[in-house]
Order: sequence, then C-alpha cells, then structure tokens
Amino acid sequence: MNTRQLEPAGPARPRTLHPILRQALPRLPRVRPARRPVRRRAPPPRSPAAPALKIVAVVLAVLVVVGAAAGAWLVHSMGPAFGIWWPAPNPQSYGSRVLDLMDSGIHATGQEWARARADAAARIERAATHDEVDAILTDALAVAGGKHSFMLDAGEAQDLVDSYTAPTSSMNGCVLTVTVPGFAGTAKQGEEYATTLADALGAEGVCGVVVDLRDNDGGDMGPMLAGLSPLLPDGTVTSFVIQGATSDVTLKDGAISGGGTPTSVGARGKLDVPVAVLTSATTASSGEQTLLAFRGLDNVRVFGAPTRGYASVNQEYPLYTGRTMVLTTGTSQARTGERFGEEPIAPDVETPPDGAPAAAAEWIASRS
Repeated sequence: MNTRQLEPAGPARPRTLHPILRQALPRLPRVRPARRPVRRRAPPPRSPAAPALKIVAVVLAVLVVVGAAAGAWLVHSMGPAFGIWWPAPNPQSYGSRVLDLMDSGIHATGQEWARARADAAARIERAATHDEVDAILTDALAVAGGKHSFMLDAGEAQDLVDSYTAPTSSMNGCVLTVTVPGFAGTAKQGEEYATTLADALGAEGVCGVVVDLRDNDGGDMGPMLAGLSPLLPDGTVTSFVIQGATSDVTLKDGAISGGGTPTSVGARGKLDVPVAVLTSATTASSGEQTLLAFRGLDNVRVFGAPTRGYASVNQEYPLYTGRTMVLTTGTSQARTGERFGEEPIAPDVETPPDGAPAAAAEWIASRS
C-alpha cells in the first residue's frame, strides 16, 4: 500500500484572482485597520508647595549663615562695651578697642586728646602684655575722662563690697536724722540699704528730716534715691546729659530707674516736712547726685561746705584684664535746668562741717 507522507502545513499562501476576474470586479477602496489609541500615562501631579519649600529651605540656610556671621561681627565690634571680649584679643587689639571706648569721654576732643591718644597707641604697639597696656590706658584715661575717671582693680571692687556700711537714723524730739553713706555693694546689700532708709523715714511723729551726706563719697545712686523716696516727688529726679542727649532718672512708687542700680522699696507715703541736707568736701559723685535730687524742691535747704565737684556722669566698662574702666561721659542736670559736672556744688548756707547739724536743726525749728 502506497503511503503519502504529508508535509507539515505551512502558512497559508495568498490566493490571487484570475486577471479577467480582477478586471471585472469593481475596485474597492483600501480600508486601513483602525489603530488602537495609545493612552499615555499622565505624570503624577506636582505638589505646588514643593518648589516653595525648597526656596524656603535655601533662604533659611542663607539666613542662618548670614545671621551667624552678623552675630559674630556684632559680638566682636560691640561686645567690649558690655565686657564681652571675643575672640580673645592680643595686647595691641585690646588696647586699640579700649582707646575706641575712650573716644566717648567727656574730654576726648581737641588737640590734647589727639596727642594723648596717638602717644598711647604708639606705646601699645610696643607692649608685650595686657597689663602693660592697662598702665598705658590709665594715662590716656586721665585725659579722655578727666578727674572723675579711673581704673578699678577686681580686688578693689571686692574691698568696696566688703566695707559695706548701712545707713543709720536717730530722732531728736520730732526731728529725724538719716545718715546716707557711700555705697558700692551687691544688689542684695543695695536692697537692704534702701529699705533701711525708707523704713526709718516711716517713723511716726516726724516734723522735720535731716539728710546727712557729709561722708557720702559716692558709689551706686540707685539704692540711695530709692531709700529717700518718701522725701522726693515721683517723676524726674535728675537727668544725665551725654553727648548732647538727655536721659532722665525717674522715681515711681518707690522705684528708681535710669540711674545706678534699679532699686525699689515699694510705694511709701510721702513726708511733707522741712528737709535739711548736709554736705562737705567729702560729698562726691553719687553723693552729689543725691544732693541734686533735692535741688529745686520747696521746703529744702542745704547746709555745710561745698561738695568735691564730681557730679559728672560715669560709665563702667569691664575690661579683658578683669579691671573696670570708669569713664566720665557726661554731666548732670537738676530739675531746675542747672547743669553740674566738675565744679563743687555750694550749699545754701555755708557752715563748718561740724556746725551744719545745729544750723539745720535751727532752720527746721523755724519752719515747724
């Protein structure tokens, strides 16, 4: 039996029409198969905040860098005026910065200061230590600030704290005498000082007050004026005039601000009695400021000797060496409009210092 081997089926071959049939059939338009539309996937929507957040982040980074640089510059340039010395200066840089501070001194004008400053700058260039520079600066300070300016060692400042003397009081009949000594102690001592004075002035039956400033050689005026606040009207007590600008020392409800350490004894009743103030050649600086607080008030009279003449205004600058430069920068102005600086303040009634209490008592008796 013959067998035929079948070949595997391949792809179908296209059939062609006979030429006669092809001509007989009408031509049909060729139709192209429709293409499936391609759907493009839309990109994910962008958050409108994303670019803004990047901008904010960049701005913040720039601000941080700029702020840090500006802060460092401020500390370097302004810090010495507040006792901040960063970075640690070498002797020459240190001396130059302190001379800059001295330019605000009350006498830091004219040819005398120009010569003194140039001489100090030249000597500072040759100095090997900061202590050598301080010795040079002390000479320059006497010119820039005058007689009321000085350098204070750390040990001397501590001695002032250790030698704290509290105010005292005594009553003779109905006349109360309060002694107001110099003060340069701690804040706690200042509160005690002021409270001692204010409490004494709260005594019953007082017909007159003697304020004894004869041994007051200065220090911190804040506790002095706060303690004497029952004798002073609220408002401007005195004023400072520094480089043409005026700033007031004010009293309100037993609190002093604007001069010395801000100190308060709380609201106290006011004493409406004759007040005699005693002065001497020892009365100086904050002692004179306390005297000026009474100037121009009715029912007040000053007895004794002219003061020392240190009513000018001082500014303290802590130095890199641990010392404090006390520089005179202005004058004082009483509520009368009078200005006082380096001239003694005369009393209303000049007497020997020892005779001032008797003269004061006699005047108070005549007013009672």
